[in-house]
Amino acid sequence: MRSYLQAIGFVIFALLVIALSIDLGKTLESLRAKADATDTPLWRLLLPYASYRATDIITRLLGTACVVGGFVAVLLRHLRREDVVLGAAGMSPRVHFSALLAVALVVGSVQFGFQNWLRPVAVKAQVETQLGRYGRWFGGSRLDSQWILDNDMALRTNIIRGDSGRLESLKIFEGLSEPTLSRLIEADSALPDPTTGLWDLQNVTLWTQDTDFAPVHSDSLTMALPLRATQLQWYDVHGYYLPNAVARDIVQLSGTAAASDAATVLAFRKAALLLPGIFVLLGASLAQAGIRGHRLNAPRLLSLAAAGYLSVVVVKSFLILGINGRIAPELSAALPLAIAFAIACLLQLRHAGYLFRASPVDRKQVS
Repeated sequence: MRSYLQAIGFVIFALLVIALSIDLGKTLESLRAKADATDTPLWRLLLPYASYRATDIITRLLGTACVVGGFVAVLLRHLRREDVVLGAAGMSPRVHFSALLAVALVVGSVQFGFQNWLRPVAVKAQVETQLGRYGRWFGGSRLDSQWILDNDMALRTNIIRGDSGRLESLKIFEGLSEPTLSRLIEADSALPDPTTGLWDLQNVTLWTQDTDFAPVHSDSLTMALPLRATQLQWYDVHGYYLPNAVARDIVQLSGTAAASDAATVLAFRKAALLLPGIFVLLGASLAQAGIRGHRLNAPRLLSLAAAGYLSVVVVKSFLILGINGRIAPELSAALPLAIAFAIACLLQLRHAGYLFRASPVDRKQVS
């Protein structure tokens, strides 16, 4: 167990140092400029920003570190001849699998915590403090001329993001599925009612078929829109960066792109408890497949390592498919893990000699 945790820890530390160095190289000047503009010591901005980015990077790369760490741990054990000695001593493979299970529980708990709580908090802190690329991407409170499409409705509006989010210069087009529009609405602003989920439009002008599209003015109008109040705070922000509470609320906008995005992210966050452990098992199984007797087959190991990295890419690909509504959110989260687990199990069965013929040396080695 310790060898796996050490290997995973070393890999994630190396990846973190590299990624954080690249990130700080791009953002250090902007941090220095912000420190000068606010008359703040640079370290008071740099240290919190580095902690926010480290949280984000660890969340993104822990799966990769688990594949690589499991792969490296098995190779190091083989180079030290631990597998040969323990196999000759008659140690049951169940001991090794018990250690893998313990590793899976540890890294799975870490990944689950980072995915569901720590990373959303870190992203929100960057947005609120206007630090880094998240501050640049999502920190602006005003989004002009945004189009929002529903089944039979289209909106063009200026969106004010934040806790007191609202819509300004709103135009609503209804009846898109008909040959002609059924209603056109203009309003100076719209405020959400969190208790009813409806919107209060102010200073409204209506054109409807019933009045031959003659303008009708009204001080206010209450109606439903394909937006929720909590969505305004994080509008145009990818579901990957949302807190769970906000994502669950957006999921209720069934049939919209935002709902598919949020539902997929929630499904992947639930699967985060299993993903690291499966990847550790996969990395270890791939490394065992590249060992023949006392020798290491370098070309074979390189190809197997590439296959391990491909499994990480497959997970990200299924995430994109789920976000875009191509497959169900739960399926997009579960299917790549099921495939990776099945491959790892097949490799373990092969290594134990149950599927294909294995050499006597292979059968003596302990997984």
